[in-house]
Amino acid sequence: MHNSGKRYSETAKKVAAGRARKRRQAYEKNQLEKQQLEAQEAQRWEEGARTPNQRKLILEQKKTEKLRAKKERDELLSAEEKLLGKGGKGRKY
Repeated sequence: MHNSGKRYSETAKKVAAGRARKRRQAYEKNQLEKQQLEAQEAQRWEEGARTPNQRKLILEQKKTEKLRAKKERDELLSAEEKLLGKGGKGRKY
């Protein structure tokens, strides 16, 4: 250890600040590397993902359209039944 003529108390703040700076830089570098690895892995997953089958997509779309139309018809029917009253045997005055 060399003798620079300075006391420890004079250099302690600078040393601590330098170590903290290096620690922060190392952390930021590590985080950046992690983000890059995650981006690369996500890109590999996207490349390896199967392309959707157009025929299946069309069939699924038709199926959802039919279900929506059926639901709409049921709602209209129930609204009409409410408007007319309950059907069945009733007294005529």
